[in-house]
Amino acid sequence: MTKRSIFNDVIGPLTRGPSSSHTGASYFIGTISRYLFGDEIDSVEIFFDEDGSFGKVYKYQNSEFGFIAGLLNISMDSHEFLEVKRIARSKNIAVHFQTKRLPKANHPNYMELKLSSRHGEKIELTARSTGGGTIAIDTVNGWKTSIDGQTYDLLIRFPTEQEAEIRNYLDIQSKKLGMNIMNFQKQKKSEIQQNTQFLQVKLDYKTPIAWITHLTSLPNVKIWTSEPTFKVMKGNQIFNSAKKMREYAEAKSFSLGEAALEYEMNLLQTSKDDILKEMEKRVVIMLKSVEAGLESKIAGMKTLDSSASKLANQSNKNALFSNSHNTLVAIRAMATMEIASSGGYVCAAPTGGSSGVIPATLYTLHHDFNINMKDLVYCAFAAGGVGLIHAIRSTFAAEVAGCQVEIGIAGAMAAAAVVEAASGTVNNALDAAAICLQNTMGSVCDLVAGFCEIPCHTRNAVAASNAFVCCDLVLGGYSNHITLDDSIDASDSSGKMLPSELRCTALGGIAITPSAQRLFKKEPEDDI
Repeated sequence: MTKRSIFNDVIGPLTRGPSSSHTGASYFIGTISRYLFGDEIDSVEIFFDEDGSFGKVYKYQNSEFGFIAGLLNISMDSHEFLEVKRIARSKNIAVHFQTKRLPKANHPNYMELKLSSRHGEKIELTARSTGGGTIAIDTVNGWKTSIDGQTYDLLIRFPTEQEAEIRNYLDIQSKKLGMNIMNFQKQKKSEIQQNTQFLQVKLDYKTPIAWITHLTSLPNVKIWTSEPTFKVMKGNQIFNSAKKMREYAEAKSFSLGEAALEYEMNLLQTSKDDILKEMEKRVVIMLKSVEAGLESKIAGMKTLDSSASKLANQSNKNALFSNSHNTLVAIRAMATMEIASSGGYVCAAPTGGSSGVIPATLYTLHHDFNINMKDLVYCAFAAGGVGLIHAIRSTFAAEVAGCQVEIGIAGAMAAAAVVEAASGTVNNALDAAAICLQNTMGSVCDLVAGFCEIPCHTRNAVAASNAFVCCDLVLGGYSNHITLDDSIDASDSSGKMLPSELRCTALGGIAITPSAQRLFKKEPEDDI
């Protein structure tokens, strides 16, 4: 089973909006393409499948900016991020995007990339954005790979007769340095090159220069290297289901947040202090995104005018009918979504399209319920624990299973965070998360005009508000009979039954209503 990390897959990545799948993943794919290419880029061609999701919405979700920033090594939190097209032109780098029929497409977010240099170097890749910012590089120059940005990768193409020599060298050298070779993946494909084999080596530390020098000195050997864009998972999972997570927590007398913290410590083989500091960093970014949205610091949305600051002002004047915590958390969720939709820097928790729910919940717990930062970090871990189980059992890609696996699960995660703040039990947290998710079953992804704005903003608002409601229902005595594991499985199954028109393609639901059609604007140019 593929290992999942709370930081890599759930409370993260740290990314630009509006979409972790289309903006963040584009950046990570661009970054790994640059690592693998290892030369000065002259031109890039990126192809999307005409039947997939990426081809429908990449123009509207800052995908071009993500790809180019990754290719140019410009960080996502840099002020230059939204200037990367101009920067590429100034460097005479040609980038071409095209949507066409790709017969080998096996995922809604499948793509093909071709990079070339002025020195004649070329590389061809196929890749996927797999949800919540996670990625997969599936082939390099026709050879099958499994690069996900969570390890150091060494790719070696070599004559068949050199396999024993190369393996022996790597085994000896890795033991000398105390490095862990996490996986060998061999491929023999005579249809690509006669008497040639391909080896992918996954490492927990950067490929030593001495290895590169030695291997490239061998006749007819070609290597590529890549570095992680996420945290390297050197340890093992200590649970992989909500049932086992509950049992682990109860055996240790842990809260859900404490159990999730232990999981991440064990997986990343990192100290408790470092793990707590990393989560606090992410919590601070989330709180700042709420505050920035309430102050209307960024105004770059495509279909919506800024409303969070207006609503907050009305709330301050007691001009709203209920003006409850449920209303306030909803407004704060919309505030963060305004930052994300404007291309701002946010924490995908678990995705860019659902990045308003957890920040708003934590902000409300902090400011309205006086939960201090130390305890707030454990609330974030509780949310991460629920999201972790979802990552293991399902997907965070609305392209695959609809909005219920983005905003729906974000609401479930938030409910667990609220229960943690209320000092509820692990069972309380899991039950509150379960009923939250049950209430979003069958939710479609019908983003208007391809933007994560309508109905994403108000769905984030409702999910954040619902988290507090579900917490109260469970703490007040509601008995949930459908476990979180079963709820996640049902959500995944029902989401995959949705037609493609209702899975992040802007081809169904409210996205094709007359009102929505009037919001379409001229499509931006593809080439730079």
